[in-house]
Amino acid sequence: VEQHQRVAFGRLRRLPEGDGGRTIRNRLDPPVSENVSVDFHGEEWTKYEEDDARDMYEDVEAEIPEEETPEEEAADDLAARVNEENAAGGQVVTAPTNGAAGVMPSVLRYYRDHVVGANEAGRRDMFLTAAAIGGLVKHNASISGAECGCQAEVGSAAAMGAAALCAALGGTPAQVENAAEIALEHHLGMTCDPVKGLVQVPCIERNGLGAIKAVSAASLSLRGDGQHLVSLDACIKTMKETGRDMSEKYKETSLGGLAVNVPNC
Repeated sequence: VEQHQRVAFGRLRRLPEGDGGRTIRNRLDPPVSENVSVDFHGEEWTKYEEDDARDMYEDVEAEIPEEETPEEEAADDLAARVNEENAAGGQVVTAPTNGAAGVMPSVLRYYRDHVVGANEAGRRDMFLTAAAIGGLVKHNASISGAECGCQAEVGSAAAMGAAALCAALGGTPAQVENAAEIALEHHLGMTCDPVKGLVQVPCIERNGLGAIKAVSAASLSLRGDGQHLVSLDACIKTMKETGRDMSEKYKETSLGGLAVNVPNC
């Protein structure tokens, strides 16, 4: 009895003050057992007999909707999983690099799981669009952290993912280009300073945030008509110049940044 009550009372506190929550709370008002009460979470509740406790538990369970992982958390989580696999020496797809391999799979999974009407044609468009954007960045700047810092890796991956998702959602070429530019622009200047020289910190979390930025960039671009101030070409050129001017300490050498400021013990 007490176990049923404890779970029910704990979950009851999570119910909104809507009709369901109010109905269940009303069941607590009339005393069921004389002179018997119990304190849960600092509040006094009437102690129910066994059948009443089970009924109450089932009512509370029925009122609580199934919990789903928020979409952004889902994107973050999958990207981290892929990069955990990379950090452990497992097999990943270099899209565009091993260190940034989590963004594209995460955005693809986001499309599959959270977009109504997702289909194989959409996924094909995503792959083709991502390849086009990745090719533009690679041939006009770099996708290498050793050349241009993390902006060239996670930044490029986010641009690929944003453009891919925008295309799958029916974006125009102008909107697709805008999505890629938004994602890349907001990674400009990002350094590559892995702690202990390992592709773990901050690389794994950066992939998660890169995936979230990709989804957000696609959403932003679709709210406009594709016209914007900074072009993707200008952003790629800026990334290349920023990488060229960036100190070698911040280009995958672990000689600066987090790599030297995080204690080894």
